[in-house]
Amino acid sequence: MTRATAQWAVRREGRDPAALYRDALTADPAAGRIRTLVAGLGECGTRQDVDPLLPFLEHPSPRVRAEAVRAVRRLGASLARIAPMLADPAPVVVRAVGRALRTEPDVVPAARLWDWLGADSPPHVRLAAYQGLRAGDVWTRLHVDLHLMADRDAELGDRARADLIAWSRGDAATAYRGPTPEARDRLDALVDAAEPVIGTEEARRLRWFLDGH
Repeated sequence: MTRATAQWAVRREGRDPAALYRDALTADPAAGRIRTLVAGLGECGTRQDVDPLLPFLEHPSPRVRAEAVRAVRRLGASLARIAPMLADPAPVVVRAVGRALRTEPDVVPAARLWDWLGADSPPHVRLAAYQGLRAGDVWTRLHVDLHLMADRDAELGDRARADLIAWSRGDAATAYRGPTPEARDRLDALVDAAEPVIGTEEARRLRWFLDGH
């Protein structure tokens, strides 16, 4: 709100606030100001400001990196440029990337998301990978939920179980096209493995959908 008010006041005087942010960023600003300047340029800059902002995606401060993600996304940068940052060591950065990718979940290959879902990834990266896979096609969503159920995943298992139940009791009705035979075999095996966790009735319901009703 403070930045928006200041930008309005600058425009009222016939000046360009984006130019002020550009000049300040190139003048070696104090570390504490960088995040605000990046945010401001992202709010009132143009597509031409993307390239000057890209170096801030590698800034040592996680909050600056997160702000740079928001800024370059807002200015129209390719999502492919920020997608690898879904594995950033800082949760605040990963959350910013995850929000940016919501409109185009296919930017990150599913194979990479499965790699990041591995047990050796930090919890915040695993959560982002799960959310990315869940946002894919319906059978990938079912696959990742069942995978976490079958593996008795302690960190994501509750989320997966709740999503699985929500899907089978609501969204499944919109799954008009069934899985491929290979995917059906894989999902059938996962249902068998997850049945002790999800219960016999829920497993029966899932098999019914997999068999094409």
